Amino acid sequence: MVVKETAKDPTGPKDISRRECTLSKEIQELLLRQLKHELQNHNIYMNFANYFGVRGFVVLEEYFKLRADEEYLHHSWIRKYLNENDAEYIYPTIDQFDKKIVDMVDPFKMTVDLEIETTQMIYEIVDQAAAECDWATFNWLNGHDPVTGMLVNVEEESISRTALDIAESEGSWLRKEKSIMNAYKGDTD
Repeated sequence: MVVKETAKDPTGPKDISRRECTLSKEIQELLLRQLKHELQNHNIYMNFANYFGVRGFVVLEEYFKLRADEEYLHHSWIRKYLNENDAEYIYPTIDQFDKKIVDMVDPFKMTVDLEIETTQMIYEIVDQAAAECDWATFNWLNGHDPVTGMLVNVEEESISRTALDIAESEGSWLRKEKSIMNAYKGDTD
């Protein structure tokens, strides 16, 4: 722990770039990359919802719709933060989902991988914010909001791994889909 013995002179040179935006260019770029990633995840999960829906697995269709809604909410959370900090940006385009789904377990494997990637990307933003002493962004990312903070992604990784475990287990998909939804909703009955 570093203890500062003197404070900076408040009349010293100011970071005048903050007159336009309180976020550094690096943080803005990382947040835009994350915004794009969350939108991409939303679209991927909607593809998974379609995959299961056309096969008659309406519970898994709903599960992936709910997961997609979460990703869109994360995107909106980032967009709001960028806007509140006066960041001017061009909305990112997202790529079309082009992976082939080989079997019904594939979407669950891809989901685990996406959530791990998402967490790692968020860690990069946290690291950059700490390196810049951007404590507002650091605290915003580590907030305790039940919908948006860093802890949410750790939970999403865990839920994704549980869903994959259930998907890989032996048994009827009609039973597995209900178990996956119950695990997602925290219903342990």
